[in-house]
Amino acid sequence: MSAKYTYEELDVCYMANGDKYTIPIHKFEGPGSDKVVGVGAGIHGDEIIGVEIARRVVEFLKTQEVHGTIKICSVAHSLAFEQVDRNSPIDGLNLNRVFPGSPNGFLTERIANTYLEDFVGTLDAYLDVHSGGREPIVEYCYILNDEAMSRSFGSKLLYRPTEDYPGNVNNFAREKGVRTMVAEIGGLAVRERDVQRGVDGVLSVLRHEGVIDGEEIRRDDQVVCGYIAHVDPHEGGLMVPGLDISKLGEIVEGHVTLAKIYNPKTLELLEEIKAPYERNFMILLRPTVNRAFPGDFSFMIADADAFE
Repeated sequence: MSAKYTYEELDVCYMANGDKYTIPIHKFEGPGSDKVVGVGAGIHGDEIIGVEIARRVVEFLKTQEVHGTIKICSVAHSLAFEQVDRNSPIDGLNLNRVFPGSPNGFLTERIANTYLEDFVGTLDAYLDVHSGGREPIVEYCYILNDEAMSRSFGSKLLYRPTEDYPGNVNNFAREKGVRTMVAEIGGLAVRERDVQRGVDGVLSVLRHEGVIDGEEIRRDDQVVCGYIAHVDPHEGGLMVPGLDISKLGEIVEGHVTLAKIYNPKTLELLEEIKAPYERNFMILLRPTVNRAFPGDFSFMIADADAFE
């Protein structure tokens, strides 16, 4: 017998055009447990892949038995999603930098407050799905306050941060006693393999939590890093990649060229971006020709000689 499925929307406030801003929640309920596990996607509107992962997970769960409750938010910031933008088109704020938000603040702060209080705060465990955004592609998981849950997503690399981004939803989830993790998977150049990898990872976490049947992903080649180097261009212009997408999740030897930046007017070479380590584990990269701003989010690399 499949789980009881319901759909609801959390009210935030009315918009200037008279429409109500709401946060969508897909809920599955079954007998045998009082555990509540949540999955969130679309906190950043340019992370399209998370919404598709959520859609496929919801469709799969409609055919499954559930032990307890699963709540899935398919798109937390629908206005940013509409614009394919990291920030809100209304107030310019980044939703994942304004938590815990405020019931009396700007729109994005109100979204944050409702998302935290009426969704995340009702959970025992929370999986926050993110991606590389517009141009980059990525895969890794954060270890926050439940390493076993983080490992169960099945990514090869896990990151144990020493500092947190201010205003991040997971900071306040932990304050509420919620076990939490972040999975970073894929990017805007959505590949089927990344979507399926994300779906498999989410379902593995749900199996780890015991709210659906089946075996979680277990792998013996996982590595943990405590620092990730962000390698970004000093100059803006036309970015031509030096590494193929196949290098994602692999070790690249030496100070190789990650990308070259050209002036789109004069076509002169402005900058050659180099890998920082002797053995570079590629966590995030830009695999296609694209435009880059100065300081644009471009490469994330771990020192393979410094894994735990």
